[in-house]
Amino acid sequence: MAARFESIVLTDQLELPARDARSVRAACNPRFDLVGKDLLALREDLSSVRGGNRIQRMEECIRGSLRGDYQVQLLSGHPGSGKSTELRWLAGELQKDRQGQSFHAVVVDLQEYLDVRDIQLPEFITAIFSAILDDEVLGPYARTSTTARKVWKEVLSWVKGLGISLDAEIPAGVAKLKLSLKTSPGLQQRYREASRDHVTSLIEGLGDLIQDVRSHLVKQDVEDLVIIADNLERIERLQLDDGTKRTTHDLFFLEQLPLIQNVPVHLIVTIPVSLHFTQGRLRHVYRAPNDVVLPMIAVRARGTGAEIPDEAGVAALRRMLARRIDCSVVFADDDALRHAIVQSGGCLRDLLRIVTQGALMKPELRLTRTEIDGVIKEFVGNMERLLQGRSFLAELHHIVNTGSFPGAFDDEARQWLLYELVVLEYNGETWYDVHPFARRTHAFRQARSAPAGG
Repeated sequence: MAARFESIVLTDQLELPARDARSVRAACNPRFDLVGKDLLALREDLSSVRGGNRIQRMEECIRGSLRGDYQVQLLSGHPGSGKSTELRWLAGELQKDRQGQSFHAVVVDLQEYLDVRDIQLPEFITAIFSAILDDEVLGPYARTSTTARKVWKEVLSWVKGLGISLDAEIPAGVAKLKLSLKTSPGLQQRYREASRDHVTSLIEGLGDLIQDVRSHLVKQDVEDLVIIADNLERIERLQLDDGTKRTTHDLFFLEQLPLIQNVPVHLIVTIPVSLHFTQGRLRHVYRAPNDVVLPMIAVRARGTGAEIPDEAGVAALRRMLARRIDCSVVFADDDALRHAIVQSGGCLRDLLRIVTQGALMKPELRLTRTEIDGVIKEFVGNMERLLQGRSFLAELHHIVNTGSFPGAFDDEARQWLLYELVVLEYNGETWYDVHPFARRTHAFRQARSAPAGG
């Protein structure tokens, strides 16, 4: 499991904008989440190039709801689009008093609790339960509540055969279970199987605990509780081995997760961007969900087939980088900077990866366009291995030239392309482009002369 770095606050350790290779690599390391002071100093508001302030609309949806009308909001976007940063920003905004109304937000980073590649409902509910107990504001009250003790007693009764020794008391027992689920191979699946027949009880227990802590919040003049579950979209998309065409995404997001709507709480969860091609099914299983897509930043004009830059997107990403690094020191000239931005495809994480890898390959910095291309070759190689021999390569040229998928394009292939970041989704009228890394592969270029699907 990937290490987490949430305790690191870049603005405490670095002089920003960074001007030396070590500081540049740290300032642009995409594995460092923006928290605390870093959110204020390093987050760039990209709403103007994302089709409006979608995160603000999520906040307004919660603030404008009637008491008892709990909202389920689904936030999707490609890996690297900045969802975690925006959700942490949203949590801070919700906690501000506006017109006498403030909320308490609990951000549940599933990577802190579980192996996010393989999550199903029992362990997801357990992670939320643990996060409430861990919360600085709610934890002291929740850990001593009758409800929490009752739920924990039930959990202990059905995990006896899992081979782990758990304390009977909270919080020590819950903390040990949390650590064990993260570090013991196979335990998460065994826990899931042991608790599968107790999902209803888990949901009811979580609901009761939330009602308990809500009463505590009301006494503090806080309007209500909001739970934000981040990194759920990292669940691996795998075919189920039950003879159906269902995937692990179908199982969790469309069959299991909707059950949590029975918990009386405002809930925001991240879902894979590929699921937005099953809009009808999403609306069928969720009660009027507010589904929001956080798109990539357009750095190329739609459907031209040529490298005509989108100047607004390029300028926005230039501002984002300038918060972290001194671009005049890191890049040899403006042409090199623009090239790095355009070749990222508007994926924030890939742009940061280009910069960090460039600073590693050339510690004296002053990266040229040619050197940027040298960095990108490594990423193109990974994409080459992904695309070689795929049957839809010629149809990718249709996407480049039109900004849309060909008619009757295979849905399984479409979801795979979005999930693997071969094809990226952009804002406005919702359009698509092939990632520049993919466009540079031999596999893609070799298919250029083949007829595109239609």
